[in-house]
Amino acid sequence: MSPQTLTVADPEPGLRVITLSRPRVLNALSLTLVKELTAELDALLHDHAVRCVILTGAGRAFCAGADLSPEGFPDEPPGVSAERHWTGIQRWYSDLVVALRRIPQVVIAAVNGPAVGGGLSLSLASDIRLCDTGAYFQAAQINIGQSVSEMGASYLLPRVVGGRAAEILLTGRRVPSAEAERIGLVSAVSEAGAVLPDAMALAGQLLAKAPLALRLSKEALNASLSAASLETALTMEDRTQTLCVLSADLREAALAFREKRPPRFSG
Repeated sequence: MSPQTLTVADPEPGLRVITLSRPRVLNALSLTLVKELTAELDALLHDHAVRCVILTGAGRAFCAGADLSPEGFPDEPPGVSAERHWTGIQRWYSDLVVALRRIPQVVIAAVNGPAVGGGLSLSLASDIRLCDTGAYFQAAQINIGQSVSEMGASYLLPRVVGGRAAEILLTGRRVPSAEAERIGLVSAVSEAGAVLPDAMALAGQLLAKAPLALRLSKEALNASLSAASLETALTMEDRTQTLCVLSADLREAALAFREKRPPRFSG
């Protein structure tokens, strides 16, 4: 995998750090980067050793959105209609968000700088968002003649910030870090240069949880986003809790509580 496009590291057991690595173009999403990131996420689907993922960017940006150069938007090949070509390109970009939501690992977006367009969508598709004090978020597509209904933004942003989403999406304005924290777009704002260490500290808290419980909790949160009713959500939650109750890790947690020691989860 090209180090100029994507870098992957496992700094400690259970943790994977994926870094968008095109800093010269603010980590803009070329089609190559989209395909490589999708492949990396697909590989995580059945990887039980990795329990938490941090997604961040190299240099001074998280992700500046789609690469509008020929590398990001190649011309249609001979014999292929423009409609078919561009539908296929768009599907690659949108499927990346699906892949990010689908993996069982908890994903922390360590937003180290601007998260624009597709970069905003990548952060929204993550489970938890932290950002640097100098970061900002922007649905910039509307400013260049495109719809903001791209890569899940029109679905995810209203579910994260509620009624503020329409104004943010339709104006295409920047949402600075302080406002992002105030409206719940991010969980916390880090001091300059500290967002990745803060994300790793948060990952450490998550890795201390029972692996099965952590995976099923993410699954339950995702399912509840589109649950038709409270009863539907409760049925899914009951199934999740039953699976956890039957696990060895719950018995270990009960024993550790009685023995007044930290639990040693086995997964």
